[in-house]
Amino acid sequence: MITFSATLACQYDTPFSPFPAAQFTRGLTWLSHSGFDAAELCINDYAGVEVAALREALDRAGLGCTTIATGQACKRDGLTLLSAEKSVVRRTQERLFAHIDAAAQLGSHVTIGSLRATDLPLDTPQYMNELATALFPCVEYARRNGVVLILEALNRYEVCQLHSAQEMMDYMAFSDAPENVGVLWDLFHAGIEDADFSTAIATLGARLRHVHLADSNRGFPGYGHLPLDEVYTTLRLAGYQGAVSLECLCRPSAQTVIEEAGELIARLRRL
Repeated sequence: MITFSATLACQYDTPFSPFPAAQFTRGLTWLSHSGFDAAELCINDYAGVEVAALREALDRAGLGCTTIATGQACKRDGLTLLSAEKSVVRRTQERLFAHIDAAAQLGSHVTIGSLRATDLPLDTPQYMNELATALFPCVEYARRNGVVLILEALNRYEVCQLHSAQEMMDYMAFSDAPENVGVLWDLFHAGIEDADFSTAIATLGARLRHVHLADSNRGFPGYGHLPLDEVYTTLRLAGYQGAVSLECLCRPSAQTVIEEAGELIARLRRL
């Protein structure tokens, strides 16, 4: 069964949440009333964040947590798994250990997207080797704690390597990734990098663990030109059992996202 979630800020504001972090409780109420099953939580670090309190708030709203979005730490704290400075790599690994601990309590995945961005001039084999080496202790720690790490396929304007579904699968083979490593496939990025959505879904197969919904302009679905209903139907017919999560900019407006999300989810459930 496909689970529906949406991005919420619970610590620092993010342009992908229609509610600021200070209105986290309102955001949970909106998710529940709009027919979502869970939240996708943006967490930078755990200073002042009580995971048990987050779990209680989710429980009160009748919601789960699909994944922890970790990318804020790239810009806020300068963290990346791919750095010439070993201290930066180590701090990034330690941050991911903390996310894994939280995910084990929340029953969620941990996303690795912007934390694999780098300014280093790496070709594809070098990039994959550096990423696999830096990720290895995180993958093992996640495995021991029953947590899945999901690597996001990002477009060429955001990261230098691993953009398409096929490239993500090439990395999985290169790194001999265990079962607790999956792929996050984002429709906005896929619209840039994947020639055919159906082929991309088939290529990812069982590695596909999380899907981000956004339109071609990264706005709310329906305000661009991506064939959302067709993609969702393809996912369902392929037997996809993960989350479909709304992660779009608040375009045309945050109010549009708030008011139209419920209708979107209801329509997709009927397909």
